Amino acid sequence: MIGVAILLRGTLRGAFAFMLFCGLFAGSAALVLPALGGSSIPPLQLALVFVILTLVLAPHRYLWALPEALRANLWLVAFVGYGIASAIIAPRLFAGSIAVAPLKPTDSPDPFDTVLLGPNSQNLTSAFYLFGTLAVAVAAYLVARTCRGGVASLISAAIAIGWCHVLLGIAVMAAHGTVLDGLFNLLRNGNYAQLDQAYQGFVRIRGLFPESSAYADFGFAFMVLNAELWYRSIRPTSTGSVAFALAVVLAFSTSSTAYVSLLAYALFFVIRAFFLPRLAPASRLRQFAGAVMVIAMTAALLMLVVPALPQQFFDMVHGMTVAKSDSFSGRQRLFWAEQGWDAFIGSHGVGIGAGSFRSSSLLTAILGSMGVIGVVTFGAYLVSVFQPLRQSTYGRTTLLDQTIGGAFAVAAVLSLVPSAVSSSKPDPGTNFAFMAGASLAMRPRQRRRKAEPDAAAEACLPAVAAEYVPPIAAAVAR
Repeated sequence: MIGVAILLRGTLRGAFAFMLFCGLFAGSAALVLPALGGSSIPPLQLALVFVILTLVLAPHRYLWALPEALRANLWLVAFVGYGIASAIIAPRLFAGSIAVAPLKPTDSPDPFDTVLLGPNSQNLTSAFYLFGTLAVAVAAYLVARTCRGGVASLISAAIAIGWCHVLLGIAVMAAHGTVLDGLFNLLRNGNYAQLDQAYQGFVRIRGLFPESSAYADFGFAFMVLNAELWYRSIRPTSTGSVAFALAVVLAFSTSSTAYVSLLAYALFFVIRAFFLPRLAPASRLRQFAGAVMVIAMTAALLMLVVPALPQQFFDMVHGMTVAKSDSFSGRQRLFWAEQGWDAFIGSHGVGIGAGSFRSSSLLTAILGSMGVIGVVTFGAYLVSVFQPLRQSTYGRTTLLDQTIGGAFAVAAVLSLVPSAVSSSKPDPGTNFAFMAGASLAMRPRQRRRKAEPDAAAEACLPAVAAEYVPPIAAAVAR
């Protein structure tokens, strides 16, 4: 109903923001398709249909930039195209040649159970998700490129979604074991393994996601995006506060995925400031140090008030990180990761098709599913998004659109860290696609013709520009 209402109004910005908000309901199913083995279609994927319909019903407003969007995302087009083709052809081409762990859990009591390779419903589901990822990247490009105020809408959506993610995580955790817990469970109607876990007395934060690692994956992407916008003085009060809140919630999520991801971003932040000190705003470094001190003082206060709590929390973190490799879950994840290499060797570098097996890392999933072509095309797309030789990748510049584009680019690439240690499929996901597509619209690799309208350069609200322009004006004056 909401999608139809937005469609009747015909606003691409509204349809795209609605789709991003639907990502908060990753444990839900908008549709269940019996023809595909009961596969669940999440709300975000259904909301994507309304985004596509908005584009189709107003071609003169948006689709003039479609060829440009496809050229900018050409490597992703190649990656997705080969992924869809492999999902259809490869399982038939290599049928019966290798035993794999199925992507969809089976009823077997053996957690290391395997089946002979062959076509299955998950091949079509994976192809559908890959196409959705490409569609999101192209739509994000069109929002930033053709909609006046489009980039400002994306930033506002990122702030609002970040706060909703924090509040939902806290609310669901607080409702654990109460009557409200049943209400939240009604929203988890997806055909997934809905894991309600607790560890050493700590209730794991998972929001409306199937498990805490998926919650951490989603939240980390928006934490990095808001942190990078804050670092570049883009609406710093709003983006900085939500980034800090997300970091705190992820730290208490008891998810090893969250801890690895937070460590990766902390290392990136410190290394960037060390090697590129001229691009590191002194005020941001002081605020970062202040946040660390606040966390340290809070931890010290907890030790005084509840002496046993810090030790329990330390034992929990140790069990979810260092000791996890020796656990049953760690051995299972290692077994799934090895499937990617076995599939790569068994298919002679071609890949056995997206959806043919379960992995525990995006990297090994791409390697086993799409082989050499998948690795090369996806790697080339990452380089085209990150653009490592541009100043805007690492800090602010005198061009507002490129500065914001750099924040989106860094967030897109670093958002893959959780997937690199926990993803079961080769799809990089819609959060990555949304940030990558928007960044390419704001930081084109080739100069556009002047005759073409450039909505991306004018896409920020005056309030956003006002918070950013003074530091630039002061630098120019100096």
